[in-house]
Amino acid sequence: MKIVVTVPYTPWPVTRGTGRLIINLMEGLSVRHEVTLVTMTLSKDGLERLKELEKPGIKVRAMLAPHRQGASGKLLRKVRNVISDYVRGIPQDVSYSAPPEFLRLIADTASEESADLVLASYWHMYRLSDYVSDSRLALVTHDMDYIVNRERLKLTGKVDRRIKSEKEALRLERIETEAYRRFDTILTVTASDAEVLGSIPAYEGKKILPLPLALDLSIFSPGAFDREPDRILFLGSFHSDFNRDALRYFTSDVFPLVRCEVPGAVLEVVGHGVDNGLRSEAGEGVEFTGGVEDIVPYLGRCSLMVLPLRFSGGVRIRMMEAAAMATAVVSTPAGVAGMGLEAGSAYIEAADADSMARSVVSLLRDREEVARLGGNDRRWAERSVSMENYPDRLDVMLAELQD
Repeated sequence: MKIVVTVPYTPWPVTRGTGRLIINLMEGLSVRHEVTLVTMTLSKDGLERLKELEKPGIKVRAMLAPHRQGASGKLLRKVRNVISDYVRGIPQDVSYSAPPEFLRLIADTASEESADLVLASYWHMYRLSDYVSDSRLALVTHDMDYIVNRERLKLTGKVDRRIKSEKEALRLERIETEAYRRFDTILTVTASDAEVLGSIPAYEGKKILPLPLALDLSIFSPGAFDREPDRILFLGSFHSDFNRDALRYFTSDVFPLVRCEVPGAVLEVVGHGVDNGLRSEAGEGVEFTGGVEDIVPYLGRCSLMVLPLRFSGGVRIRMMEAAAMATAVVSTPAGVAGMGLEAGSAYIEAADADSMARSVVSLLRDREEVARLGGNDRRWAERSVSMENYPDRLDVMLAELQD
């Protein structure tokens, strides 16, 4: 098959979990199919970097985002998007992510390549159906944001801020549900998301399937590092509000309880997007490493990893990476939702601050339990997210799409 994979902003170099998902998807598809990535960048350097992805089976078509094409272009785009926001109710981030020029580039590429399938990431691309007519379109959701937003709003404190957030959530929900209405084929990143979407009467008759996921397990070598006692890892992108909320929750409500029992415990925070506000609120025993090129050593050296997410959607790539490295994990239910992992076997589940602190302390004191959980993690990864069987799993999905 000839497949076009499109994502609003370049997934390369990888700085977020969604970028890793897209890159691995392209790699898996290119084993047996011809793949073309269509994307935008925010800089000319980004356009150059994308050439690194090209190889047999993978081509790249990219453009500089219109709002980055000179000062006048930036101003014009801003005015247009503000007017569209005010008059048509289209949020500005949606307009920036899927401008007409980008949608035309996707359509032109699909036509020139005679593409059998266009995979559109994600619901910001709802207008793509107006541009592409000769190729099958499938929407890749990544997150079902309108459901996540309901959980997010529960944690919004001040009344005036909650009212404003509710209004914005409703605006976004209108666009997201419009995307689900327009696309006849929808791919979710977890089976549970597919079940939820498929149970909604408005989407009856649509082809809704889970998109298989994968990691290159060969770059994760369990046992290659010595695990340092009392070192806890928090790994993520802190541009995302769910990670910012989770870090604040852990450092304020959980970690002080851990330090009461294990005074030498250290929380290492690894990832882009940490600002001075997060640093100042963190307290003692928290180390900020920032963004790194290679997360493997950090997963290998920690005693365990925490996923204290209170709201989230889609799939947690960081959980997949921890499993690949046989790293024990303590997580809230939201941190692993929909991934098919068994609590108590592949990870320890903790729904509140007290139970999370107790679970972390228990693992810091029990290396055998850490090893047991890590071994189960790795076996799950080999069964469920290995690149070795990824082409087979993708072809099963593609066959279902063609039924």
